[in-house]
Amino acid sequence: MKMAYRILAYLISLGVALQAAAIAIGFFGLANWVEQGGVLDKAGFESGTISFGGLWGLEFHGTVGIMVMPILGLLLLIAAFFTKVKGAVTWALVVLGCIVVQIVLGLFAHSFYALGFLHGLFAFAVLGTATVAATRMTRAMKAAPAPVVGAPAPADAA
Repeated sequence: MKMAYRILAYLISLGVALQAAAIAIGFFGLANWVEQGGVLDKAGFESGTISFGGLWGLEFHGTVGIMVMPILGLLLLIAAFFTKVKGAVTWALVVLGCIVVQIVLGLFAHSFYALGFLHGLFAFAVLGTATVAATRMTRAMKAAPAPVVGAPAPADAA
């Protein structure tokens, strides 16, 4: 379970990086499309008929943020309970909490655009906490090597 925890934490970090890249390509694609004469208005946006290079980036960002990241956060928390490593549950809760705050900021930024600033900035909190969780687990795994299967049990020091 320690390895699962570590992998999940690193997947969360990777997810943040991919989301940043996806939103960037989405907005650069939108800007390019507008510069070439494309028009983005409420009617076009709501009709779903607008298509431009990079639109997939906006869709990827939203889908991964709303669906994949919370699932990874929950799986990290579940794995944390089975690792029996001090601090694993705490760090998993911090990571999951950051993911929840990030989602809330992203959703409310649609109504209050200034929250988009905090949404972008808070991505670093998700990235940082997930990376710290993974790093702490790596250290814990190195500190306590796994027992070798078939090896005799150590004798009690009396």
